[in-house]
Amino acid sequence: MRQYTAIPGPKNVHVNKGDTQAAVKLFSDMINAQTQSGWIYHSMESIAVTEKPGCLQQPVTTHYYMLIFYKDI
Repeated sequence: MRQYTAIPGPKNVHVNKGDTQAAVKLFSDMINAQTQSGWIYHSMESIAVTEKPGCLQQPVTTHYYMLIFYKDI
């Protein structure tokens, strides 16, 4: 049997011009931090979250990246 967990990836990644490797390193560091706790990286998924609007407002949809991990239990 497996247990899964999901952690949110960064919403916006800002890097210096030409330093796209910094964005890759950010995700790599997040994955490595979880694996140190015994989690095994599974995948990265995108989800869309739509917030209910207030009075006279339009719904707002935001896309998030989730890093999925598992461990055997």
